[in-house]
Amino acid sequence: MLALVALSFASCEKETEGVTGITIYPVLELDGETTLYLEKGSTFEDPGYTATLDGEDVTDQVVIDSNVNMNASGFYSISYKITNKDGFSASDSRKVIVLDPNDDIDGFYTVTANSYRFYKDATVEYGDEYEIIVAHDNDKLYFSDALAGWYAQRANYGDAYEMFATIGIDSDNNLSLISSLIPGWGDGLVGFSGSWDSTNKTFTYVAKYVSGMTFYVTLTKE
Repeated sequence: MLALVALSFASCEKETEGVTGITIYPVLELDGETTLYLEKGSTFEDPGYTATLDGEDVTDQVVIDSNVNMNASGFYSISYKITNKDGFSASDSRKVIVLDPNDDIDGFYTVTANSYRFYKDATVEYGDEYEIIVAHDNDKLYFSDALAGWYAQRANYGDAYEMFATIGIDSDNNLSLISSLIPGWGDGLVGFSGSWDSTNKTFTYVAKYVSGMTFYVTLTKE
């Protein structure tokens, strides 16, 4: 990958007239996958990264910000950033999903094709099975997409339109909303209720979204 060069022209005052400033943009590249699926309790090893500036290796100048906790199931992120002397930077990120294979809830789920959205007096089924991930940590659940792929997969809008949600689960396996967000639109759910069926390893819930949209979802563990 070629480094980008930016030219900046100073103001036309006598003492700086005709002076040109040049800055070389840093280049940052990640090794391996940008989404990692790891087993709870294992040791995390970063797949690696490299940074160059005008052909020089400046990997040791990369600043890393990580919230990865290998002792708790969940969704984590690592950000990487390299900045040149003029304040121009290059950045990238990696998603880390930690799951416990011995936890009945942790894992991959598919939405049943007859789950549906109710909106403006009309019912529209999902029509296909889309996959999401659920992580379980004590009395909290983390859904990769509480709308079960409606926008991210069914409408093919991409990952920015997944409804990441933190859901509470009580001793009777009842579900309640703690927080949610679709990054692409910057909003979240306005209501949520449901339950976990431990025998059939199934979630059944109702997710209320903006403008009166209501999603009736059944998820079955794969």
